[in-house]
Amino acid sequence: MQEPERGSSFSEFIERCLILDLEVDTDGRVRDAGALRGSDELRIQKAASSTKAIQRIDAFASGAEFVVGHNIVAHDRRFIESHLPGAKILHLPVVDTLYLAPLARPQRPYHALVKDYKLVGGERNNPVTDCRLALRLLEDCWRILKKRERRRPGLVSVYRSCFVDSHAPERDSSLKLSGTGSLLELLGGRMLSRDRMVRGFEHFARDRACPGNLRDSLPSLIDEPSNRPAAAYSLAWLTVAGTESVLPRWVYRKFPAVPQFLDSIRGTDCGDPECPYCSVHHDPRGKLRQYFGFRDFRPAPTASDGGSLQERIVTRGFNRRPVLALLPTGGGKSLCYQLPAIAQNEGTGALTIVISPLQALMKDQVENLNRRTGVGNLAAAVNGLLTMPERHDVLEGIRLGRYALLYVSPEQFRSRSFKAAIGQREVATWVFDEAHCLSKWGHDFRPDYLYAARFIREFSKSEGIEPAPAACFTATAKVDVREEIVAHFQDALGQELGVIAADRADRENLRYSVEEVLTPHKAARIHEALVEHIGDPSSESPRGAAIVYAALRKRTEELAAALRRRGWGVEHFHGGLDPPDKKRVQDAFIAGEVPVRQCPSPSLDFRNASGPGKSASAATACGFCSWVGRERVSPGERSLRSEVTAETSCVSGSRRTSAISRTSWTCAPD
Repeated sequence: MQEPERGSSFSEFIERCLILDLEVDTDGRVRDAGALRGSDELRIQKAASSTKAIQRIDAFASGAEFVVGHNIVAHDRRFIESHLPGAKILHLPVVDTLYLAPLARPQRPYHALVKDYKLVGGERNNPVTDCRLALRLLEDCWRILKKRERRRPGLVSVYRSCFVDSHAPERDSSLKLSGTGSLLELLGGRMLSRDRMVRGFEHFARDRACPGNLRDSLPSLIDEPSNRPAAAYSLAWLTVAGTESVLPRWVYRKFPAVPQFLDSIRGTDCGDPECPYCSVHHDPRGKLRQYFGFRDFRPAPTASDGGSLQERIVTRGFNRRPVLALLPTGGGKSLCYQLPAIAQNEGTGALTIVISPLQALMKDQVENLNRRTGVGNLAAAVNGLLTMPERHDVLEGIRLGRYALLYVSPEQFRSRSFKAAIGQREVATWVFDEAHCLSKWGHDFRPDYLYAARFIREFSKSEGIEPAPAACFTATAKVDVREEIVAHFQDALGQELGVIAADRADRENLRYSVEEVLTPHKAARIHEALVEHIGDPSSESPRGAAIVYAALRKRTEELAAALRRRGWGVEHFHGGLDPPDKKRVQDAFIAGEVPVRQCPSPSLDFRNASGPGKSASAATACGFCSWVGRERVSPGERSLRSEVTAETSCVSGSRRTSAISRTSWTCAPD
């Protein structure tokens, strides 16, 4: 074979190539095959024998100096090697467009051929057409890399030096890297010595990685030729890091040194206060100012040593250590996982998944975070509120690296499409919001909460990685609930959650009252309570908002109808509503167009007034009440009162009575 001629045109190079595509049936036989050689093409349909089909391709390849294909190393070439090990094309250098695409387009994690000639998904592939698509992709990569070398002289030389099969020319490797290296040489790349490779990488990674960690990690990575592509793909991604981009998942699987290397040079703080990278990107206060506009963390509530509890939790998140954090409502709980998630995504493109039981709140968490940080696609949610087109768009955004945080309901872990989407991303942290749902009474309310840890274990095993750290957040949890949560993750994931809690868990902004009411009088008494707290239903300026919980979906509709007859603008809201109706009710409530919302209680068991059902209702009602108050305070308001009313029932003798509990929450603007 002739040595590659630097500066060759693409058309000159293609004249020296065989472009190949095999279609293999599930029974392991060649069904169809296609090949291109200059202006000639070969199409084999319904091959009688795999061996004979390969022999025809081998004869067609006569005179070729390279063999080209998409994913040809792992698929087509491996098949030929197993069925006709003496084939001449096995001695040709391989140019795999799958290898080239992440170098040319590191901002696009998809590098499959776009087979737009297929009208329906079940239509069979056309191997000759697929050869032409591979040719088009190769030409695209050629053009982009040529342009990139002109803009950044020497970059392609670093890439070229990473694609060698062995230090010894007579040795080969299963990766078949030399053909791709030869093509990069045609594009102007030169083979560099080890020391020049290191200096070149450091030059192009300047200001994009920790220089100290880079000096420590890079030399050992490039000492082994089979690991060198990991350096090339990491450098390619560094050139676009921070632009909603992730490397394709196959790169992580084929070259597991990639995530380890990126984590060492961008995700790990070197500890040097003078480091130009770590002093900026691993500074929690700096990131707090950058994304949220706050100068410092909240001084209260305080940790046991008197320091900021919020800062203590955020720091543990930055260090990627499992945690069970307890902050009272209004203590800045969400920021404690949002800030580390943003920093980790900024560093390595990793995704933080937030499991929340309250679908109605996810949309607002997402919108508020995107608005507050000024980053339009920082967060998204997947839950039952989405229509099918909306769900498809979010899942596609996950695959494309578009989000740093993903809010999900625990039921999503049973969805194949959801699992497939997050399988394209590196997971930074699994966050459990309202973590008390993991305790013995909480998972009666949402059984899928207990399945979540099992999913994480099985998902991580299928990806061949250790589970990412779990971070659990709740407003209050008694000692036995804390112990149960800690034991759950120790047993399920082998992770020890460090417990960080305030010295006191008082909720001074909440007030409670409980009164006994005969069942027939319940609707009337709720009406009176609403008038007392938020004003007459005919008022154009109510003093707040209210949520009325009931035990059953049917009961929410009945109470909503009863309150509507008394003049209240009220809507019922429960899991049986279609997604568009859920969205309509929620948007109207947040906008203040509907002052009262009737919801099913978050607990399923209301038969014992003092049992776990009532505890679940109270806990979630308090959190929901606090959220309503926060979301509906406008800058011009001095304060706003929100009320949650929950009904529970019990039977005493022959008389049925009800307990109406009310939680009021008052909020002043920051």
